Amino acid sequence: MQALKGLVIGLTILIVVAMTVIAYGLYRKTDEPDFKFFSFGGEKTTQDTAQPAILPSPATIKPKAFGEVMLSLPKGCTIESVSGDGARVFLKIGPGNNTCARIIIVDAESGASLGTLKVSP
Repeated sequence: MQALKGLVIGLTILIVVAMTVIAYGLYRKTDEPDFKFFSFGGEKTTQDTAQPAILPSPATIKPKAFGEVMLSLPKGCTIESVSGDGARVFLKIGPGNNTCARIIIVDAESGASLGTLKVSP
């Protein structure tokens, strides 16, 4: 009985400590939106804290070769158009029937397929 009582008291203390840590984290997050309890990326440099990161323009990005990427399309479907925004490539697949109508989004740097948007009636 004493062991059970000790276990309940110990777990109650752990719950109170956890709730206190969560409340403290929420309080700090309201004051400083970038607050994190743990930083796994190493120390921040002065440039990181002084100004927000600015994304390079698409003209200054040097693409890396990623080899051959195979996309699986249903039989009878073709790529109708290709567009992009610098970081992603959008492939419109057609014709517009139920089995073919989709947009495939590909990462322009790595060639990895980010996702597919399928159209259904």
